[in-house]
Amino acid sequence: MKKQKAGTKLSITYAVFVILMITVVAVVFYRYSKDSIYEDGVSNLIQTTDATMEQIDNRLANMEQAAVDVLTNANFLDLWQEFAGSWNQEDGQDVKRILVNSYKNKSDIRRITVYDKTGSFICTGDAEAERADVASRVEYIESKYSFNAADSRVFLGPAEDFWAPSTKGVVITEIKPIKTPSKEIVGYIEVQQNYFYIRNICNVKWSGNDLNTIVFIGEQEDLFYADVTWKNPEDKIWHFAEMTEQYVKVRDTGSEIVTMASSNYYSCRTVIVLPEKVLYKSLRNTIQGIVLVAVLLIAFTIIYILFVTKKIMRPIDTFVKMMQGTKLENFTEHQLTMDMDWETRILVTAFEDMAARLRKSMEREKQMADVQTKTLFGILQSEISPHFMYNTLGSIANMCENGEQQEAANACYCLSEIMRYASDYTTVEVTWQEELDNLKAYLAIMKSRYRQRLDYEITVHGDLDYFMLPKVTLQPLVENAIKYSLLESEHVFIQIYVVEFDGYAFVEIKDNGCGITQETVELVRSRIETFHRDHGSKEISDNLQFGGMGLSGTLIRLSIFFGEDFSYTILGENDTGGSTIVLKMKLE
Repeated sequence: MKKQKAGTKLSITYAVFVILMITVVAVVFYRYSKDSIYEDGVSNLIQTTDATMEQIDNRLANMEQAAVDVLTNANFLDLWQEFAGSWNQEDGQDVKRILVNSYKNKSDIRRITVYDKTGSFICTGDAEAERADVASRVEYIESKYSFNAADSRVFLGPAEDFWAPSTKGVVITEIKPIKTPSKEIVGYIEVQQNYFYIRNICNVKWSGNDLNTIVFIGEQEDLFYADVTWKNPEDKIWHFAEMTEQYVKVRDTGSEIVTMASSNYYSCRTVIVLPEKVLYKSLRNTIQGIVLVAVLLIAFTIIYILFVTKKIMRPIDTFVKMMQGTKLENFTEHQLTMDMDWETRILVTAFEDMAARLRKSMEREKQMADVQTKTLFGILQSEISPHFMYNTLGSIANMCENGEQQEAANACYCLSEIMRYASDYTTVEVTWQEELDNLKAYLAIMKSRYRQRLDYEITVHGDLDYFMLPKVTLQPLVENAIKYSLLESEHVFIQIYVVEFDGYAFVEIKDNGCGITQETVELVRSRIETFHRDHGSKEISDNLQFGGMGLSGTLIRLSIFFGEDFSYTILGENDTGGSTIVLKMKLE
């Protein structure tokens, strides 16, 4: 045994040392690599944001240059004013040539349009808009933006092509006012660019993962473009808008790295958000490799321990496994046949001797328990009050005298079912449906006796097809509720509510009678506790004779049948003034 203990301690010490060394190396490597990756990542992200902003600048500049080329044409203003005043198609062709010439070498420009507040417009390419639509567009633009500044312009983010909606095209737009030398606005020029150019620029990736890219533009810092993956993007976008109002190249929120770049030419800025989990993805892969190596070393250590101690500990291990697999039902079924040392042989022999004696004792105890339980069920089940039969027969006779043949026949059928159900002493447990049918027959007889003085309601929810319970469980409880309620109330209403929930059946029996005093509730609880505490037949008989097959007897039967899987609650006074009894029984 000393060698075994020393070997085990040595193996455990080695295993702990290896694990500690691996842990220290992993922590040092992680801290160093994390700092290095963070610095490189921030530097690369700043460069990416600057490059993205520069490309966006180029796209905006192309649209701006096309608009400027039109507006600086010497003939444009006169031709446009002539066309807008007369709607002369010949003048319109001259204006259209100027528009087309302005973006001949700009392949990213989709369309150039000029229009005024009356709805007059000239558009390159196909146009589906009506003058009324154009006038409404001008009214909206003027209500939202101011074009009084010397070099005013508006950039609009991705939207459906206003001029040709049937094409399903998505565009970004620049709108500039057309002004006379006296600064009077006589129209607007609109330059469109296909959306996918901006989309391709802002589709920034990091180690194969899409980054969240946001572009704000204009004096009001309107959202120009957003390519994000957040679940609630609007709140997050404006959160970063506020965060980047003051120019700071980099911000670290703890879970994300935010970089910003401003345009050199326009009131525009680009914000790119890099989640730290994406930044450290490669580090996690490296750590996973270290963990794999650690697991392999630990596995090697475990194999070493097993190899060293296996031969010495084999008899004890086998004995321990035998004990772990031993249950009350299979004592003495397992025998050790292998060679073992003297100490192990003493332990095994003592255990097997103890198991044999305990098994014999358990068999005797089980036989006594079976006999006792069957006897108790027989005594309890035979305690059905004969007064019920006498009263029912009297009620049937009265119905016959009054000519109520059908009602009398139904009562006879119900009584026959109840007597057949209760007199089968070979069966002590029944299905829920059988018990419910017996209860319905009993309630039908009571209804025929008391007529308008008695009403009842039975509600069942859940799957109770395979629920088994002791025979004649519900009838005594309902019988008590009716009996004591009729003494106090002119009209008695009995509610039986059954529900299956979380593997249990809950049965609630509620009446509107006089209720149950707290002393009676305590007396019932005392009887049940006494029954389980005292096991002699004399004490059992004394307990059951007081109260017959009523509340105490029924609860005792259920406690015998379900054991710890049964509980009950007695509410002496409910909302109607009567009593409520709730039973909880496990379905299995």
